[in-house]
Amino acid sequence: MSTLRHPNIVQFLGVAFFPGSRLPALVMERLLTSLHDLLAPDPPPPSGAVTPLSFFSMALKCSVLHNVACGLAYLHERSSPVIHRDLSARNVLLDSEMVAKIADLGVARIVPRVRAAATMTKGPGALVYMPPEAFAPTRSNTEKSKYDASIDVFSLGVVAIFTIGEVFPCDPLEHNYFDEKRGELLGRTELQRRAEYMRYVNEQLRACGQLRGDHPLIRLIQQCLHNLPAKRPGIREVLRLLEEARAGVRDEGSERNKRELVRALQTQPRNQNLERVLRDLVTENAHLQSRVQAKDTELAAAQQRLRRNEEHLQATERENQTLRQELTRKETELTRNKAELTRKEAEVTRAEETIRREQQQIQEMRQRETELVQAKDREIALLQQQLGEKEQQNQEMGQRETELVQATDREMALLQQQLGEKHSYTCQVSGPGLTSATVNQPTHVLVQLTDSSGRPYSLPLNVTAQLELVSKATHRTLTRWPGQETAMNRVYRLP
Repeated sequence: MSTLRHPNIVQFLGVAFFPGSRLPALVMERLLTSLHDLLAPDPPPPSGAVTPLSFFSMALKCSVLHNVACGLAYLHERSSPVIHRDLSARNVLLDSEMVAKIADLGVARIVPRVRAAATMTKGPGALVYMPPEAFAPTRSNTEKSKYDASIDVFSLGVVAIFTIGEVFPCDPLEHNYFDEKRGELLGRTELQRRAEYMRYVNEQLRACGQLRGDHPLIRLIQQCLHNLPAKRPGIREVLRLLEEARAGVRDEGSERNKRELVRALQTQPRNQNLERVLRDLVTENAHLQSRVQAKDTELAAAQQRLRRNEEHLQATERENQTLRQELTRKETELTRNKAELTRKEAEVTRAEETIRREQQQIQEMRQRETELVQAKDREIALLQQQLGEKEQQNQEMGQRETELVQATDREMALLQQQLGEKHSYTCQVSGPGLTSATVNQPTHVLVQLTDSSGRPYSLPLNVTAQLELVSKATHRTLTRWPGQETAMNRVYRLP
């Protein structure tokens, strides 16, 4: 607020603190009156009396509205736009030159220029000055409404109705509404009340000879009071229409009217106004004192709760400190247990690796043992097979030897028998494929043989030495039979 500097904005001077009051007071520049007190004095003046309102010409009304629009343009066109949100006739003050200035920026909001609409408190100002979007229903009671600077344009339209029509556009149920107007507007909707307000505006324009269907003030008020924010004119368009209206209004005697108006305001009895102001101040002060006492009680209770909370917080902090120490001890113990567990897991891993290697070695030894047993079994089977073959060969050789001995014995017996009967020398030769041999002369032996097919043949042999008997099938060697070397008989055996 201290940074606002404009001819149509009430100058903020500082704050003041008074003894016995805990709230600071704002120090503002002093002005003559407000637009509301000028248009609707309380109490109303007697009928037919000359009042300051009698000198409030249409030219002065247009000038006041133009001053208000200039102040709004300054607020809306700042680098960080300011929305007043509570523009009303009570917040438009007039100085001794009848220059209007906007006051009471207590509920104003600074809105970033990049945002098209601000989220603000629902219905911030006086109800009759607020547009429909300020009371738009939301999803919850705590949710804020969204509106922009066009809310001030709507409020300016209501101020224009009050200024030009000289009728206070408020809820008819309010106590400060004109009694003679109160009954006329009871039970009507807002749109119906606006139409009634416009009738008063038309009457004032007709009274000053300025009524035309396309009068700029008529268009201005109708556009400012549009239900849709986008259909309302911008503040620059409002200024243009007001300048057009000022140019079309006759300015006869405006300076004289201004002087008379100021003189009337300065000389009128102010006791009643002062008493009303003092009553309001006393009431407001009592209300503020009761609120301060209630706040003090709440503050004491809050401080007591705060002390209890601090004690509880300290106890909780001590308990938390104990818990943190216990937690630290548990974490240390857990760390040691984790280290021990890691060591045990490493030992188990090494033991498992050792067992795995031993099992692998045992498996390899079992495999080698199985292979050795199988090899030994094969060797034993081979030896058994060879042994069986040897035994079979031995049996066959023994059987042949037995057969040869038996045959030799029989032949010897037969030779001995023949030697006793004949004077010839006989040499018996035994062996495979041989039958007998007859010696015709002492130096020769005639061997009778039989081949493998059973056909007989003869072969002469020299019996004086070891002879070789050759058959057609095989080779055999005839040797002397040991112990049988006599003069008459020589027995040979085929080995």
